[in-house]
Amino acid sequence: MLISCASTSPDDLIDDTAITTPIKYNTDVFQIVESQCLSCHNDNFASGNNSYSTYAQFRDATENGDVIDRITRNVGDPSLMPQGNQMPQNLIDIITKWQTDGYLEN
Repeated sequence: MLISCASTSPDDLIDDTAITTPIKYNTDVFQIVESQCLSCHNDNFASGNNSYSTYAQFRDATENGDVIDRITRNVGDPSLMPQGNQMPQNLIDIITKWQTDGYLEN
């Protein structure tokens, strides 16, 4: 038997289904927010009146379901965030596990 692996990026090789440690905002989630969200959702430019500049702001938006709904929409949906691009699944998994883990900050 021959087994092979094809990948388009190193992130594809990570088994995201096996995240076993609790996800925390400061160490795990903030980097995602910073790279994927803050260019449009910050205190100076709050697209849709949503700023995610602080833990509390991002937690509130995630708690009310808006963030999870927007990042899991299909490509082509005008409500998909980040706009026009689907966030890599491993980053979505981290945010949803953070939600499941109870929105730990530190």
